[in-house]
Amino acid sequence: GLVEETLSGVLEEGSAIAVTAVEDAKKGEALVLLLEGEMDLEAFKAKVKTLTINPLFLPAKYYKVEQIPRLGSGKVDLKRLKKFAKELEEA
Repeated sequence: GLVEETLSGVLEEGSAIAVTAVEDAKKGEALVLLLEGEMDLEAFKAKVKTLTINPLFLPAKYYKVEQIPRLGSGKVDLKRLKKFAKELEEA
């Protein structure tokens, strides 16, 4: 989506991101970003802060993960992504 497309500009080669929305008690919904690959999470967050992007499109939480859930075709599995992000939030 738009958020991934914008934030992908600061990714290092060999890394990937996926963004999903999870329920949030205060805002109703919050964006959660999962980072996979070699890039350091803090370095990625620092680069994101340099972007001029609408604050509504900035993730509320960032997680470094071994692997983003994918379908057999290699595309992100959106249903499993949302479930995985929710589990990370609850951990």
